[in-house]
Amino acid sequence: MRVLTYVTLAFVATSFAYLLAASLMHPEEVLYPPIATEPMPAASAQQYLDVRNINPDTPLFERYSNWLGGLVRGDLGVTSGTTKAMDDIWNDVFKVKVPISLRLIVLGTAIGTVLGILLGMVSAVRRDSLGDRAATLLAFLALSLPTPVIILIVQQANQGFMDLTGWGLPAINPINPLLEEGSWESIKYQMKALVMPTIVLVVTGAASYSRYMKVTTLDVLGSDYLRTARAKGLTRGKAMNRHGLRMALIPMGQYFAFAVGGAFTGSLFVELMFNWQGIGRFAISAIQFADVNGTAAVVLYTAILTLLSATFADILQGALDPRIR
Repeated sequence: MRVLTYVTLAFVATSFAYLLAASLMHPEEVLYPPIATEPMPAASAQQYLDVRNINPDTPLFERYSNWLGGLVRGDLGVTSGTTKAMDDIWNDVFKVKVPISLRLIVLGTAIGTVLGILLGMVSAVRRDSLGDRAATLLAFLALSLPTPVIILIVQQANQGFMDLTGWGLPAINPINPLLEEGSWESIKYQMKALVMPTIVLVVTGAASYSRYMKVTTLDVLGSDYLRTARAKGLTRGKAMNRHGLRMALIPMGQYFAFAVGGAFTGSLFVELMFNWQGIGRFAISAIQFADVNGTAAVVLYTAILTLLSATFADILQGALDPRIR
C-alpha cells in the first residue's frame, strides 16, 4: 500500500513539475541553435517546437496529454535549447547520465550513513569526552560550510599533496580521453576520480547523520529499559549494543529517505565543480535553456530516487522494529 502511495506521489510531483515548467518556461525564446547569428525562419521555429511538444501555441492540456502518453510508453521526449538536433531524454539521461550520478550518490550516501551513525553513537555513549567534542566541532563545521567551499578545500588539499609528493587524484573529469575506453588503466583512472567527489558527499552526509544519531542515542540511553539493563550489571557500551542500538536506529530509517534528496542536491555542486557529466549538470542546463521535457525528467528521477529510498527506509524500519511490520 505504501509503495502505491509513493508511486502516486511521484506521478503527481512529476506532472506538477511538467505543468509548471510548461507554463512558466519560454523555450521559444531559446530556439535551436541557442546562439544564432540570424533569426530562425518562422516555419522552422514552429517545426522545432512541435517536434519537441513545447509549442506555446498548443494548449497546455494538449501538450500535457502528449507528454503523459509518451511517459506511459517510456518516451520522455527530447531535449531543447541545445546544439544537438534531437536528443532522446531516456537514452541520454536515464541510460547515460543517471548511472554517472548514482555512482556518487549511492557510494557517498552509504559511506556517509555508516560513518555518521558510528560517530553519533560513540559521541552519545562517551558524551562530553574529548572525542565527542571533537566530533561535534567537526560536524558543525562541515554543516556550516557551503558544499562548494568543502569542494574547494578537498581540491586544494589534493593539490598541496600533489605538490609535495608528485602524486595526486584527478582533479576534474572522470574520463581520460587519452586512455582506451574499457581498458584497466581507464577503469583505474575512473576509480581515482571518484575518490574526491565521494569524500565531499561523505563529509556532508556523515556530519548530518552523526548529529541526528547522537540525539536518538541519547534518548535511548535515558530510557527505563536501558537503566534496567545497566542495573543488572551491563556496562553502558554492552547495554547499548544489546538493547539500545536497534531502538536508536529506528528513527534513522525515515531520516534516510530525506537525506537521499539532500545527497542529490549536494551532487549538483559536485558534478559542476568536478566536471562530471551526470544528471546534476543536465538539471542546470535544462533550467538554463528552458528545457520543459528535461526539467520534468529531472523531477521524475528525483521522485524515483526518493521513492526507492523511502521504500528501503520502510523495509529497514520493519526489520528493526517488529511492531510496525
